[in-house]
Amino acid sequence: MVEKTLEQKQTNRMKKIISRYYFIIAALLVIADQKFSGLVLRSNLVTGLSDFTYYLSDMMLNFLVVLFALIVMIWSGKWQKINSRKFRGSYLLYCFLSLLAFVIWNFVTFFLFPPTRNEISYQHAAPTFTGATAFLMYFFYPVIAGPIFEDMIYRGLVMTALEKGKQWGLDVLGSAILFGILHISSHGWVLTDFVFYMGGGLIFAVLFRMTKSIYWPIGLHIVYNGIGQLLMLL
Repeated sequence: MVEKTLEQKQTNRMKKIISRYYFIIAALLVIADQKFSGLVLRSNLVTGLSDFTYYLSDMMLNFLVVLFALIVMIWSGKWQKINSRKFRGSYLLYCFLSLLAFVIWNFVTFFLFPPTRNEISYQHAAPTFTGATAFLMYFFYPVIAGPIFEDMIYRGLVMTALEKGKQWGLDVLGSAILFGILHISSHGWVLTDFVFYMGGGLIFAVLFRMTKSIYWPIGLHIVYNGIGQLLMLL
């Protein structure tokens, strides 16, 4: 009984620390999300790995960061605020309008901006994918795992960390900016690339703000990336 009480006190103390330093912890997790897998996969540890093992390792390293982010959100009480599974017809309308916004944004940027370096890099690598690697990189990672990971970090974690600036739109803006940086960080700074991905991040962030649930932007992200993958394969 005494051991349980001490354990409970330690748990409560840890929860208080996480809540107090939530913004700092969130910032560190965002840095880890953008740099951790890259640092590991550029080291000698990955020498001789097959393509499948390499990309699977990248996905699992990102999963670890997302798992830590989820634990932090749960222990701070933030997760309970964005874990709503409530369905409203208006949310479907918001999703439709968000998807329409993506169509318009892609149409406009297609004529104004050159292809992003991220897109070019993927198109160069894609023809080499075969077997299990093709399933992982054509479907599972970009369509399922990627959207879940990105929305957990850049909508769930970031926007709850910036909720004190919500009335000035800092949560939406911060989420969009960091989402844009994520997609250019591995390929060098190109302003048009950043603006393109920031625009997409802005749409996801607004949807998250409107629905107050992490599941709607994740769902839209999966649909959007799925359509993109299908169009690429046609």
